[in-house]
Amino acid sequence: MSARLQWLPNAITIARLAGIPIVVWLIVQSDTTVAPAAGWWFGAISITDLLDGFLARRLNAQSPLGRVLDPLADRLLMAAGLVGLLILGRLPWPAPAVILLRDAVAVGAFIWLAKRGVEMHVDFWGKSSSALAMLGTGLCLLSTWKGADAIFWLAVAISVATFGNYARSAVRGLRVSGST
Repeated sequence: MSARLQWLPNAITIARLAGIPIVVWLIVQSDTTVAPAAGWWFGAISITDLLDGFLARRLNAQSPLGRVLDPLADRLLMAAGLVGLLILGRLPWPAPAVILLRDAVAVGAFIWLAKRGVEMHVDFWGKSSSALAMLGTGLCLLSTWKGADAIFWLAVAISVATFGNYARSAVRGLRVSGST
């Protein structure tokens, strides 16, 4: 039975990608500093990230396509939510900008490093940082609750710390590969 369902994790990831324009549309439709419908939709789409990863492992359905699409969908969803927070004026611009910049630099660095034979992997802290950023972004889209702001700023701090951790790992990898 599991062999017949190995397509499911990638299908869920593709559905997540297809849902991102809806988040953007719901944000643009808002006439306040929050977009509750976008926040709920963002949250629902974010949960599919856990689901497709769980199913990929459970069904032994990890694939090269999934290894590219899943992080792409995550980064695009986060970008949509973060840019949405900027458009709404929900948070001071540095908060979303730090995570956007970290993600853009990390994606570029992962590609650059891979071309030099250094394979980077997302670790526990990177996954935790992304999960916290997704939670904070969704909550900030939903409401002006100060707890959402605190969660978001904590996500910003952990994002910076995980970026530093990845940078150290990249330097070590470059030294080992002789690419420095």
